[in-house]
Amino acid sequence: MILTPRNLVRGAFLCAIIVVVTQLIRFGSAIVPFSLLPGIYVLGIISFSPIENGFGWLIYILLGLMGVPVFATPPYGGPGYILKPTFGFLLGYLFLSPFFSWVAQKRKKTSFYYLLILSFVAIVLPYLPGLIYLWVVMKFIVQAQVTFEFTLKTGFYPFIGGDVLKAFVAFLIAWKAKSLRGY
Repeated sequence: MILTPRNLVRGAFLCAIIVVVTQLIRFGSAIVPFSLLPGIYVLGIISFSPIENGFGWLIYILLGLMGVPVFATPPYGGPGYILKPTFGFLLGYLFLSPFFSWVAQKRKKTSFYYLLILSFVAIVLPYLPGLIYLWVVMKFIVQAQVTFEFTLKTGFYPFIGGDVLKAFVAFLIAWKAKSLRGY
């Protein structure tokens, strides 16, 4: 797929949505915050092309790493954010959103149930890089005595139910706004 001006604008629009959502709602625990990003991630998968998804998330992450205060937890930006335990979730969104968008667009005729199941699968998979990154940072950077169970209690159990609900709401919004989808 070629990066066209339309893709650039739609990718920038996705990035703008991500920034606005993270600026409006910021709260949470000391390690993993509450965030609407999982819902935006699913909305992007259904509503934007793979290249637009990748571009939007890449711009968002680069803005944050350059110091623009767009991330969900203090210091909200800067290169040191790479060492935050939750940065792995952002990497998961960056790499998985183009893939799942491609899967969504691969079918000529997408059904309600196909996209609903895809939304639920897509919301769970960023936990894999997110939890691994969380464990690595806590174990080797923070040098805390963490177990796999601690990692699940900190980054998975409190959030998975809410993330599935966010995925469902995002799916319903995208399904009702079919005209926004470029496929």
